[in-house]
Amino acid sequence: MDILDSLRQAPSAELYRLYLTIGKMLDDPRRILEVRQRLHLGMAVSYIGDNPLGPLSQGTVVELRHAQAIVQDSVSRRRWALPYAAIVPDSTAASIHPEPAPPPRAQREEFFVGDTVGFTDKHLSERVGTIVRLNSKTASIAVTDSEGHWRVSYGLLRRIVDL
Repeated sequence: MDILDSLRQAPSAELYRLYLTIGKMLDDPRRILEVRQRLHLGMAVSYIGDNPLGPLSQGTVVELRHAQAIVQDSVSRRRWALPYAAIVPDSTAASIHPEPAPPPRAQREEFFVGDTVGFTDKHLSERVGTIVRLNSKTASIAVTDSEGHWRVSYGLLRRIVDL
């Protein structure tokens, strides 16, 4: 006798208890995070569709949400919001390569008074100026006479080399 026959013969109260227990296990944030970390946008996946006993459907991940992934079916092109537990990442899919670490942020020791530096201001404008003072966390930059001084974190500064 297989598991489905056993479940068909079980009392409804026991089935409901099992339903609640499985639901709590599937909603466990650690379990969700485990699956979500292995997914990325555009990744080909298999998923359990409308027929839980039928074959797995194929699709592509188009959006990752808090508790669900949006998967576009490869055949019908329809989009489904699926819980992460219903998704099986394809083993043939290319393994995820970790992104290279960003270059280290500039430190105070890299700058001196009189250096020419560039930075992007809060209005997303590129500014170029000269360091007039080195503070513990920021540098005071003289941009032009009309624009005054800016205090900028060292991590946001780029050294300008005049050739």
